[in-house]
Amino acid sequence: MTETRPEGAEADPEGAASRSGDDVARNSAIMAIGTFGSRVLGFIRTAMLSGVVVLAAYNSFTIANSLPTQLYVLINGGLISALLIPQLTKAMMRKDGGQDFSDRLITLCLLVLGGFTLLCLVATPWIIDWLTKADSGADFVNLTTFMAYICVPQLFFYGLYSVLGQVLNARGNFLAYAWAPAWANVIQIVGLAWFIWQWGKQGSVSGWTTEMVLVLGVSTTLGIAVQGLCLVWPLWRSGFRYRPRFGWRGYGFAEMSKMTGWTVAALVISQAYGFISTAVMSPSDSMGKGVPGNGVMAWAYTIYILPHSIITTSVVSALFPAMSRAHQEGDLAGMRRRVVSGMTSPAVLLIPATAAFIALGRPLAKTLFPGSAYIPSKGIDEAGDVALVLALMAFGLLPFGITAIKQRYCFARGDGWLNFWLVGVMTAVNLTACAVAAWMVPAKYVVATIAAGATIANIVSAAAFLVVARRQLDGLGFARVSRLWVRVTVAAVVAGVGGWAVASLVSDPGSAYVVQALSLAAGGAVMAVLYVAGAKVMRITEVDEMLAPVRRRLPF
Repeated sequence: MTETRPEGAEADPEGAASRSGDDVARNSAIMAIGTFGSRVLGFIRTAMLSGVVVLAAYNSFTIANSLPTQLYVLINGGLISALLIPQLTKAMMRKDGGQDFSDRLITLCLLVLGGFTLLCLVATPWIIDWLTKADSGADFVNLTTFMAYICVPQLFFYGLYSVLGQVLNARGNFLAYAWAPAWANVIQIVGLAWFIWQWGKQGSVSGWTTEMVLVLGVSTTLGIAVQGLCLVWPLWRSGFRYRPRFGWRGYGFAEMSKMTGWTVAALVISQAYGFISTAVMSPSDSMGKGVPGNGVMAWAYTIYILPHSIITTSVVSALFPAMSRAHQEGDLAGMRRRVVSGMTSPAVLLIPATAAFIALGRPLAKTLFPGSAYIPSKGIDEAGDVALVLALMAFGLLPFGITAIKQRYCFARGDGWLNFWLVGVMTAVNLTACAVAAWMVPAKYVVATIAAGATIANIVSAAAFLVVARRQLDGLGFARVSRLWVRVTVAAVVAGVGGWAVASLVSDPGSAYVVQALSLAAGGAVMAVLYVAGAKVMRITEVDEMLAPVRRRLPF
């Protein structure tokens, strides 16, 4: 690639880079604030759910409700994310602003989403039967299948949210997309409140009435529907007018087929692992009580994904349109600058988040999920199980963020093959961990083994991507990046040790909920102070740079 600029324009690379950096920082901050608000509501919803649907009933709901999410990833990663932003960016350079092409592309996406949702509804009983295993009991399978029928339509509305959101992002509107999940959480919280008032806590998979299943399932699906539909109005206000257009021959769609094929292939093997791991983590009745399952993994993942969603996704989503433009313009330096930004900016918060998850995992799990059971006489310690799984996953938090950069980098370049083989490497490691979990470790550590495998997979995939990107971009300045990572890690480890010591003094595994919450608050406060102090001592200026756009928008 060669670096270019409009004819007659003055060369001002530093000024352009500065303006681009300001735009990315501003857009990242907007998305981070919106995502944070949505995640707070999400934790309230999850805490309510953990207090009302527990043990076997929670595992049943988790499998049913995660099914549309897993299926949606196939469509989102294979069609929507891989195509919309790069193609819309290219189309917007046309004389008509890409309106005709955009209409046809969106129509194609919506048709695929609708057809795939219908196929999944038809296949629901067979999918659930395979996921839940034959020895899970008839009540468990029946409840999970009924709930899945209600939840699968979420697939279409997840897709609608992604399609409309990508159009908004391509047009520079990030706020509505970031805040839309908040509406879903509000509706789901109302549904849970009604469920609690009517029926209270449910731990068994037997005794569920049709009304109970409908209240829980419909409120969950309705929330996702509103999440997608609420983007129609901001898109209209932005000036975009969509009109369904059919017919795709001769409009440039053929050139996208190769990219789509490789991307779909990558997502198929990745989601195959997702279904296999769900099946492996489905404890049967013969395994006995106290064996962690999909519910524990869901709780741990809810915590684990928070910094990734708020920090990494916000930065990467803001970088993606710029990466696509850099590739379209042949701007090698611009692409390199954005990849490096994606590796450095999130790291100053992801690494201390890793330390926090390891040091404060138990009080964090107990505080956020008050319904988690602790019955030592029966070997049940759900908060402890969540803390172990979370700690193992935490080591892969930064590498997981790099894999997000990897995906957007491949999409921006239209390099489906690179994305495919890197996903293949990751999936191979994950499947190896699944095999070890299924056949070589005690049932109690199945979920922990799969979590450890996911971390190793993220590290291997991230390392492979950095090697390739360094060659393609004529270097990444990795010496500077690695020095930053080392300094941040030292500050985070010191902060983590201090936070763990304080939290351990305040509470123990059997402490009451209030004491656990105080333990988390005290340990978290000590960690924050020690980390900020350590960052200043070691002159990690990136911490202030990363937090400044967020602080400017906070009301306090």
